[in-house]
Amino acid sequence: MLPGRVVTLYLCAAAALFEGYDTQSMGVAAPRLLAEFGLTSGQAGMIFSAATLGLFIGAGIGGRAADLLGRKRTLIISLLLFGLCSLLTADVSGTRMLLLVRLLTGLGLGGAMPNFIALASEAVEPARRVRVGTMVMAAMPLGGVLAGLMALTDRLNWNWRAIFVVGGLAPMLVALIMVWAMPQAAASRPRRQDVASVAQVLAGTDRARTTLLLWGGFFFTQLVLLLMLNWLPSLIIGLGFSHSQASMVSIGFNLSGAIGAVLLGRMHAGERRRQWVLATYCGIAAALVAVALAGKSFALVALACACAGVFIVGAQLILFALAPLYYQSAMRGTGVGAAVAVGRLGSVFGPMYAAALLAAGGGSATVLLGILPFVACGGAAAYALTRRPQTQD
Repeated sequence: MLPGRVVTLYLCAAAALFEGYDTQSMGVAAPRLLAEFGLTSGQAGMIFSAATLGLFIGAGIGGRAADLLGRKRTLIISLLLFGLCSLLTADVSGTRMLLLVRLLTGLGLGGAMPNFIALASEAVEPARRVRVGTMVMAAMPLGGVLAGLMALTDRLNWNWRAIFVVGGLAPMLVALIMVWAMPQAAASRPRRQDVASVAQVLAGTDRARTTLLLWGGFFFTQLVLLLMLNWLPSLIIGLGFSHSQASMVSIGFNLSGAIGAVLLGRMHAGERRRQWVLATYCGIAAALVAVALAGKSFALVALACACAGVFIVGAQLILFALAPLYYQSAMRGTGVGAAVAVGRLGSVFGPMYAAALLAAGGGSATVLLGILPFVACGGAAAYALTRRPQTQD
């Protein structure tokens, strides 16, 4: 592999790392943040969903901008935006301001994701895109691990705001490194006449069915993933465990997800992709049931959450790696951006769904078992997607 392509992959992994960090940061900070602001479960659900609503808008804009302006430029701007807004999150003093800065943070996060997904995919030959793409995207749950470790800094007398200071400075530094270190090929701007319309990208040349299946897989898998990322610490506390135990489970969920995603990526890149898709989504369902029924044994709950991380995170990262394979290079940003945007609709719904169940008097087990129908829908869409033709561009 050429040195420039290796640099691109490392920088994309760094962007993915801090994307995962910021996506997880609100969930990790939530127990202390909610107490400080005196927020109800319903208000917490709105704050969790503010960034993901911004992600929905930002992914669509960022994906289209990638095809019109170039992936490198769009990625750098997006990293700077969500880094700055994360810093602003650390300085908020009221609920309204918190909602606003989390929405703007989501715009930056959403713009970054389709760009580093597309850049990572284009840095390797088509035969290696699923495996390498999954490895790069595995940096996202590692970012969640870092966020979980930051939650333990209360022993150093740091408060929840430190989580967002780190999450703001780091992506801005990565963006500055990209300015001079990322190869110029990634900065090339396509000719406007070579960029297809949005409708042609999504539905032209028999792509409508592929696009709808990809959207279905993204929507339901992101719904489950973001619900778990945002609510997992609180759900574990609701099962009767301590804040530190909840942080340990959150770290285990993300770490096992990163490791499991790499292993599952190798399996999904082989000839038995359809069977592994079924196994992955069945694994999600089994792990969620195990967490709900594990009782008061922390060891069993932690093990079940680690298994959930393997399959839930693995399923989403594999979809990230697969998405670029269904769109040609000139339209890849738009196609991937639209899929990420639809997935973020699921991300908005997931935390609010959990909040509604809890507000109605349900417990942690109710939320965990209530996710199962969405797992089935996501698995069905992902399985059907494996039967659709892929591009070799």
